[in-house]
Amino acid sequence: MGNNVIKILPDILSNKIAAGEVVDRPSSVVKELVENALDAGAQQITVIIKDGGKSLIQVIDDGCGMVEADAILCFERHSTSKISTVDDLHNIQTLGFRGEALASIASVSRVEMKTRTESNPEGTWLKLEGGIIQHLGKTGCARGTSIMVKTLFFNTPARRKFLKSDQAEYRHILQIMNRFLLSHSEIAFTLYKDGQMVYQYSPTDLKGRIRQVFGEKHAQNLIPVNFDIPEVTIHGVVGGMDLFRQTRGEQFLFLNRRYILNKSINFAVISAYESMLPNRLQPFYVLFLEVNPQQVDVNVHPSKIEVRFEDERRIFSIVQRAVKEALRSTEVVPVLRTTETTSATAQAKSSPQKTAPISYRPKEQYFPFEFRHTKRRPNGVSSPIAKPQTEQQVSQEEEWEKPSFEERISIWQLHDKYIFSQIKSGLLIIDQHLAHERILYEQALETFRKSRPASQQQLFPKAVELSPEDYDILLEVQFYLNKLGFIVKDFGKRTVIIEAIPATLKKADEEKVLREIIDEYRNSEELDIRDKVAKSYACKSAIKAGDRLTQTEMIALIDGLFATQNPYFCPHGRPIIVTIPLEELDKRFMRL
Repeated sequence: MGNNVIKILPDILSNKIAAGEVVDRPSSVVKELVENALDAGAQQITVIIKDGGKSLIQVIDDGCGMVEADAILCFERHSTSKISTVDDLHNIQTLGFRGEALASIASVSRVEMKTRTESNPEGTWLKLEGGIIQHLGKTGCARGTSIMVKTLFFNTPARRKFLKSDQAEYRHILQIMNRFLLSHSEIAFTLYKDGQMVYQYSPTDLKGRIRQVFGEKHAQNLIPVNFDIPEVTIHGVVGGMDLFRQTRGEQFLFLNRRYILNKSINFAVISAYESMLPNRLQPFYVLFLEVNPQQVDVNVHPSKIEVRFEDERRIFSIVQRAVKEALRSTEVVPVLRTTETTSATAQAKSSPQKTAPISYRPKEQYFPFEFRHTKRRPNGVSSPIAKPQTEQQVSQEEEWEKPSFEERISIWQLHDKYIFSQIKSGLLIIDQHLAHERILYEQALETFRKSRPASQQQLFPKAVELSPEDYDILLEVQFYLNKLGFIVKDFGKRTVIIEAIPATLKKADEEKVLREIIDEYRNSEELDIRDKVAKSYACKSAIKAGDRLTQTEMIALIDGLFATQNPYFCPHGRPIIVTIPLEELDKRFMRL
């Protein structure tokens, strides 16, 4: 046998490896430090951020503080005051318990900590670099703990290289902070960014905290949820129809006051809305589940966001029932149901059609070429058609037939969603939303290269209150929104005034469009800010499925589409045009 090749890693190296699981970006550091502050009994927590957390993250609390011995020991791996036995692991009441966070953070940054307990006149001052103590001494400081994390990943350049922009990292921090703000509304929180105060929230109840974070509109559209049975308690709020959005950014689920992600419970909430929720929209909710710690495993992942329930099906049923009863008790159901008639998609969802036998009714013949002077096809009549072609099946080099002037009389709209047109080779089908999205996208890019287009002034300028994250995104894209024809001015305290919107939006709800653009921009993976704004604007400003078009509007839409550089795919890569060859129809009817 040769020399041993398996060795025990030194603590410095093992801590750096552990840091890869616990600390992946600045927001992870904020999460761990704020959790420690809350576990220490803090009533006031201040978070200071510089350069998106890359240069500085500081968390100051008025908690119990630490004596010198504990201050030194807390930076050792697997050192914790939260648990001491296996039974403690099965009955966790605190946010942190692993004893890995501070050791991992210190190993990849420069850390400075000052801490003092109530009974000690002097505090402890500790400096570390790369996990190694550089200074230990006494200092005067307030009761509690102040910990500064500087130059994150300074000794792991590969990790630092993969961090996003300062703005992107800062938004991740805002998302983390929102979770703490909502789960601990009785705590005062203050946030500073690059020397400027972002917010200072005083202690309040849940509704008051939602008002502080999201604004008055959210606070006035909340439905309380209270459900209590043995071993499971659910309380919190769900949002009314005015808070429906197209992204899940405003959904918060807490298990024993710990933020978690759980697809099953999220689906339970959505399914509780039943037909009240329009297609593809997401409800607002802040829900707290109190479950016996012995019936849940939070030790699944270092982030503690993933959990396992002993009986997940039962939890699903309880959550669904709790939300259903809350919606019924507030009479929100009939109010929401009346709005469904405005959406063809939602209407179809609320009343699914049953398959009906095809019957011949001579008095109700359907002639699509006569447009709106004809009666609609009887319900239940359908025919199999070819599946939409994929991007691989459609190439930009393929020569599409644009309907000629004579053929435009053969244009009609199907289910207020698709435009059908007869062409020489068969049938042309256009998705009206995607077509308009492509037109607006190319117009937006062209506008960025030229002067600002015409705007329509609002008779009554609209004030819109935004969350800290949405407000930050708006400031980032404001220049490009103005280039598109929006006139949006900062009114202070995260409120903006919409004085004008692009002339192309006509009778659009300016606040809704602005919020949807922000949501789309947040979820976009594009690196070019101009392209992100153009895609967000086009997607949220285009006509929607369910919008009825006149013959003139359909012709104008087709003309506009074929005038674009790429009429075949929308900006996100979805096919706009599908053709059904006449030969395919002949085969279906067994003519060939």
